[in-house]
Amino acid sequence: MTLQLQICRDAAGTWSVHGLSPQPTTRLPSLAASIDYARRECAEAPATIELMVDGFYAVVHQENGWPRQLVPSEAEPPRPTAEDYDARGPSTLTRLRHWFVG
Repeated sequence: MTLQLQICRDAAGTWSVHGLSPQPTTRLPSLAASIDYARRECAEAPATIELMVDGFYAVVHQENGWPRQLVPSEAEPPRPTAEDYDARGPSTLTRLRHWFVG
């Protein structure tokens, strides 16, 4: 059985996780905290995760054990690499990554 989860960024800037119980878990501080919460609560069981952030929509499937790291751990902030920058500054992917994590 694969769980169906939704992780959403709310208008207030906090995050919520839907699909683990009848009522969503709300007011989580970040995307990383929301993913960590969902991983713990479902005991790393296979899950399809919908991410919804201000009109951005992505779907990720996690196998048993959740082997894919979707965002960097909050304990270790991402370090930009030379590939993240060009002559104009950070790449679009880098800006998006920092927006989701921060």
